[in-house]
Amino acid sequence: MEQTVFNPAQMKILQMMSYIKTPQELDNLENVLSQYFAKKVDEGIDELCDNGNITLDTIESWGNEHLRTSGK
Repeated sequence: MEQTVFNPAQMKILQMMSYIKTPQELDNLENVLSQYFAKKVDEGIDELCDNGNITLDTIESWGNEHLRTSGK
């Protein structure tokens, strides 16, 4: 059987989970993590715009893309 090796970030999250005692606390942690990663995405998009790699038009065009597959 293959062993799973956790990286330091995963280990820290697992340790923090021992303090979660209620479903509300779990929801709160999920919200905090979601906000953190949303902020990281915003910062990355801002950097791409600042460097001229993408424009606001590029971002708007992403909203109009239809990337569905046939499922076959």
